[in-house]
Amino acid sequence: MIGWVDTIRICVIRKRNQIELQTRDVTEYLVDPVHTFQTDYFISGLGPLDDQLVLLGVPKECDPDTGKAQRPVLTVADYKDCEFCEVSTDCLNIRGYEEYSCNDYYLDMLIEENRFFIVSPKDIVIASPYDIDDRVNWLTEHSRFEKAIAVLEEVGGKTAKHSVITVGVQYLDHLMSEHLYEQAAILCARICKNDKVLWENQILKFAEVNQLRAISAYVPRVPEQALSPHIYELIFYEYLKVDPQGFLKLVQEWNPSLYKTGVVVKEVIEHLLTTEVDKNVYLEALALLYCYQKKYDKALTAYLKLQHKDVFKLITKHDMYSVIYDKILDLMNLDCDRAISILLDKVPVELIDKQQERTKIPVEVVEKQLENHDLYMFKYLDAYSKIEPNGRYHGKLIRLYAKYAREKLLPFLKCSDNYPIQEALDVCQSNEYYPEMVFLLSRIGNTREALQIIIEKLNDINQAINFCQEHNDKELWTDLIKQTVDNPECVTLLLKRIGNYVDPRMLIQNIQPGCEIKDLKDCLAKMMCDYHLQMSVQEACKVITLRNYFDLHEKLIIGQQRGISVTDDFLCHVCQGRIIIRDLSNASNLIVYNCRHSFHIECLPDGVQCSNCYVCSAVKM
Repeated sequence: MIGWVDTIRICVIRKRNQIELQTRDVTEYLVDPVHTFQTDYFISGLGPLDDQLVLLGVPKECDPDTGKAQRPVLTVADYKDCEFCEVSTDCLNIRGYEEYSCNDYYLDMLIEENRFFIVSPKDIVIASPYDIDDRVNWLTEHSRFEKAIAVLEEVGGKTAKHSVITVGVQYLDHLMSEHLYEQAAILCARICKNDKVLWENQILKFAEVNQLRAISAYVPRVPEQALSPHIYELIFYEYLKVDPQGFLKLVQEWNPSLYKTGVVVKEVIEHLLTTEVDKNVYLEALALLYCYQKKYDKALTAYLKLQHKDVFKLITKHDMYSVIYDKILDLMNLDCDRAISILLDKVPVELIDKQQERTKIPVEVVEKQLENHDLYMFKYLDAYSKIEPNGRYHGKLIRLYAKYAREKLLPFLKCSDNYPIQEALDVCQSNEYYPEMVFLLSRIGNTREALQIIIEKLNDINQAINFCQEHNDKELWTDLIKQTVDNPECVTLLLKRIGNYVDPRMLIQNIQPGCEIKDLKDCLAKMMCDYHLQMSVQEACKVITLRNYFDLHEKLIIGQQRGISVTDDFLCHVCQGRIIIRDLSNASNLIVYNCRHSFHIECLPDGVQCSNCYVCSAVKM
């Protein structure tokens, strides 16, 4: 390579052939120019860089502003295919360049190391090819960390001087200095991955500026990748002081194996002693922490203090029925229906034989706790009676039904036999529950008083008629007629319906002369029609009954007149001897009854009537 003024020539050195050496007096080797290029610079030095060319030059023109020399340039160029193409050009910052010309600069090189030395009167500049580390250095110096990390990831994440982790840590420090904590937290998860030591070191940086909340969403939560418990406790402590809801969320979401629950519980209790704000949130978190410690009794107390309905899940999940004996009223106040459901949970079938109670909480315990709270007692016993029909508390339940759910009282009275009737009647009388009184009076046989209540208190003649029909008592019909015969409307109804049940003359004979009865003609016609229909039915039934009687009697006679087959198996039921024998000299008279019992005549006791079987008669007696 030859540089002269502004021209570059690329030459090759070749050996002359034998003909040239013989015909001329010349040297053995020859320099042949291959390429010639013109440049915009005065050339100060040339050097090779692999298959490229490095040129040190000074621009031909002076600086238009100062009229002095411009900065020297270092150019990398290609010279292939007879073309000179600049790849890159850099202006060099040389001291005093304004006073220098191209002859004041010198370019030297170490080809083995691809290192170039630019020499000027005052400076020596060393240049080398631009590598990945140089690029990363430049990017980090200009705060282009994302680009630097991307460059490193392209080459496997690591070079001789840099790695994704080292650059990432620089980037994280930069973000922290700019107060971009959320971005720093995302970056932390990106660079730390499964490196526990690196995680802990970076998290401590967040702790120093009270920004652990930013990193909390990204810290490892899988037990296999867990950090030191102290790290998680630091995060808890920061949330405890400034973000109650966030603290509760962490307690709910984080695996308790990540941290020492006892340490966190202690911090929560101490905080509760000094704060009056968001106490319920802290109590809920404390209850969860107690559950993690398996201190379910303390968790139960905390939930009850909170009036939190998760207490019911806690009781059923951890079988805490024996712990809540003195807390039944609190549970009922919290949620009556769910509390009753728990109070009625049954003992497993395999244990029922070993203990008398079928429910996990004895009903006596519940009754004692609720004895001064009738409404809760009513709801509990109402539900209890549906799963335990033994009737132990039906008497008390009647009083509670009368007080809180009258619509259930009458159906209950009808389906249960386990209550004191007189006590139930007293309750109904004191509350003037007449339909219930009618049922109870009829149940104890006092149907006349029951009928009187229907007529006088309920004023329901149709029910009175149905009542008389149900009991089919002539005296009741008489009472009904006597008590309603003065009321024309009642007489009308009786005329329409009584013909089906009793002799209509009982009614007609009691109607007072001059009584005006609406639709009398139609009523009488219907009454007579019903009465005749009833009589016809009775006559038909009588005919059918008689016919059946005679048919059956005839069948009986025919059956009794049939002969009875006597075999060798027949024995005398007195002497147990055979009835039929082959030796006729020892034969005796026999008697065989329709019941197939057989006897020797001489075996029967004296005085026994032969018309009746001796065995069957003894059995009947």
